[in-house]
Amino acid sequence: MNTTPQERLALGVMALLVSAGVGARMLHRAPAAAELAGPGTEAEAGALQALRGETEHRAKDAAARARPLASGERIDPNAATEEELDRLPRVGPGQARKIVAWRQAHGPFRTLADLDSVPGVGASLLAAVAPHLTLAPAPAEPAPRVETATSPPRAGPVSAPAVADAGAVVDLNRASAEELRTLPGIGPALAARVIAWRTEHGRFRSVDELERVPGIGGKTATRLRPRVRASP
Repeated sequence: MNTTPQERLALGVMALLVSAGVGARMLHRAPAAAELAGPGTEAEAGALQALRGETEHRAKDAAARARPLASGERIDPNAATEEELDRLPRVGPGQARKIVAWRQAHGPFRTLADLDSVPGVGASLLAAVAPHLTLAPAPAEPAPRVETATSPPRAGPVSAPAVADAGAVVDLNRASAEELRTLPGIGPALAARVIAWRTEHGRFRSVDELERVPGIGGKTATRLRPRVRASP
């Protein structure tokens, strides 16, 4: 079919108009698709990233706790975290948490006797962790001197406690060293430490503070509890 130049021009104009309309519709629909993919996708991505971070943190924590002690490695219980303390033999997460809590409430550990004051730490656990800690051993109490029938009498006066009644209750805030020595398991060295602690820190506010004296652990304090008091 033959067309005139005018008809061909009209057809070209119509084709341009149709193309322009299709392009406008596509541009109009593009933002809607972006809006659908925007907030929901970002929220899901954020949640996934947070979950991934928590998983990685738990994995690192478990790996740090499970890392065995190297040969000769020693841990400072006054600076170690719960994760580091958990690496010690027979110390689990709960006991590690108790050690850190005791340290924060009572101050640094001075000897193994202080560590024995932590709830849950007994003689067997203390013996297991002692080789791996940077703590001095508990002060040894002097062995009592045994007098035999064949022993010659000692020259000079014998130092005797000032309190004759060995079953009397001793006031921690007023007792002398001689009076303290009437208590079971308290020799001259521990009596001197009780006096020194009282001089440095003031009066004992309760019998429980006796555990803070170097060399007096939880077991010794329990044994002494019926025999001592802390006057106001």
